[in-house]
Amino acid sequence: MVKYKKLYTACLFLNLFLLPLSTYGVLAGIASYFFTETEGVVLSSDRVRVRTGNSYVDEAQIEFTYSVDDIQYVSDIVSLNSRLQLKNRTFSVEELKKYGAGKKVKVFYPAVYPVYGVLEKGVKPSTLLMFLISLLLLFAGRTFKRKISV
Repeated sequence: MVKYKKLYTACLFLNLFLLPLSTYGVLAGIASYFFTETEGVVLSSDRVRVRTGNSYVDEAQIEFTYSVDDIQYVSDIVSLNSRLQLKNRTFSVEELKKYGAGKKVKVFYPAVYPVYGVLEKGVKPSTLLMFLISLLLLFAGRTFKRKISV
């Protein structure tokens, strides 16, 4: 009985963080499938050091420009999906190669808010995995709660 209470509590606390974040990631990814497409140009593609708590990590910072209705926009959002990466895996040389300075790229933006242009649309597998894990924890928590009540 005590074991089930601890398992139920663990599932509850994990889902307090996982479920909202993963649901947002999945919904934002699905919404991006309906974004309008335009052509843009990468302005800069650099490796930058970003402070995360007590340490610094390297990340790829990519800025690109695109035009909608004769208005020029600049964005640095590669994807709307949240990242599930360890500190030593945040930097991606592949991203810098894929989005090198001066390259022409496809830019996707919501028709209502063209200022939010992104380079990648869709739901990433890591976000989908996080969502599925949170659903499993939700159902596991319900099972543990039933065993406590009995």
